[in-house]
Amino acid sequence: MACLTKGFVLSLSRGKPGDGRAWSASAKRRGGVAIAMAMAMAMAMAVALALGLLASAGSPAFGEPPSVEPPSVESPRVLRPDRRFDVIPAPVDPENLAPSLGFAGRRLGDWSIQLAGVQFDGPRLEALAQAPGPDPLEVRVREGFGRPVDLQDFIFFLDDLLRDGPLGLRDAEVWVTPSRARRAGILLHPDDIFKGRPRRYGDHGSIPLDPPQPQVDLAPARDGDLLGSAWAMRYRNPSQEEQALSALAGIRVGASFASRIRGLIDQLRAQGAQVYLNSTVRSRERGYLMWGAFVLSQAADEQDLLAGIGVLERARGEWELAVPIQWQHPGGWQATREAARAMAETYEVVYATEAGARASDHYTGRAVDLVVLALPRQLALLAPNGEIGRFDLSPPRAARDLSLSPEVIEWLEENFDLTKLRSDYPHWSDAE
Repeated sequence: MACLTKGFVLSLSRGKPGDGRAWSASAKRRGGVAIAMAMAMAMAMAVALALGLLASAGSPAFGEPPSVEPPSVESPRVLRPDRRFDVIPAPVDPENLAPSLGFAGRRLGDWSIQLAGVQFDGPRLEALAQAPGPDPLEVRVREGFGRPVDLQDFIFFLDDLLRDGPLGLRDAEVWVTPSRARRAGILLHPDDIFKGRPRRYGDHGSIPLDPPQPQVDLAPARDGDLLGSAWAMRYRNPSQEEQALSALAGIRVGASFASRIRGLIDQLRAQGAQVYLNSTVRSRERGYLMWGAFVLSQAADEQDLLAGIGVLERARGEWELAVPIQWQHPGGWQATREAARAMAETYEVVYATEAGARASDHYTGRAVDLVVLALPRQLALLAPNGEIGRFDLSPPRAARDLSLSPEVIEWLEENFDLTKLRSDYPHWSDAE
């Protein structure tokens, strides 16, 4: 799990700490006048203190933190995570985080945050921290949110929100999508479960906080348009679950894949799980666009991004795809990467490879993207072959997320004839 110490550097929109040029240009122009005024002010303060006209050092006038100008509205709205407690007192006992969660709740107050589709505020956190009974806090939080929260890293995240609240963040919408939360370590990641590499909060860059662009609000991109979210409205998947399952059944007449997925979904929902069938049959054009958005969103610098565009252009020609997208933004490489990030988030793509884009099982009706959250403490499943699986998901280590539950995954692979691509969070394939 994440350790409970961290380091932090704050960068403000008007300049970096230690960079005197950002703060002293006007003072330099006024040189000796500024010095004279400062000396006069110091003498006046000394006289005032002697007369008792100013507050003492222990009063609110001296105890309050200095005011800080909020970031410019033009600045990208991101959270820069760290692993130091700036607002929440460092936990005395790393195994008992209830006091930290309660403190965060009191400071958060009525500030509402969107995390992976769940809205929470201070009172909700306080209620979880103070809930009676023997259940460990980790269990209470995962059940309360219906998400596989990494509790220690979630506390770090709350601390960073409270740190940046006075800088203008409290007045803005704060959205952390599921993919952002997994990437940052706030939610458990497949690497935590299957690779033994815990996703440490603070080690994976800034966290965007802007609301994602829902597909239903977009007009389709036109031929020749720049990359961006509107491309998600071209080459669309079936939008409703029943349509998606019908498309899956229709593309491979006689195959039982669709009926097995439908039966699994029905059983999971009947036991209270939250089930989302995000994708079944997908066109090659859509797969290409999803891969391209993912690749460019991960670019580290201009050279990396231009190389990625070169790969995408080559693939479009070799695969004979008539996808009329313009991959390079005229605003420069960073504008291109930002447009790709927004595009990837609209697609909800969390993982993509060239091999998968070239020949995905989605194109032939042999794969689905299935997300199942808030699994019950005791899960029972009946397989098409008559086998019954029973799973105890009550221990604190249980993610309560189907894609992060190794024992359940292995049983489904054996008895439902499925294959789970563990590195791709929602992806399941037909093994029959």
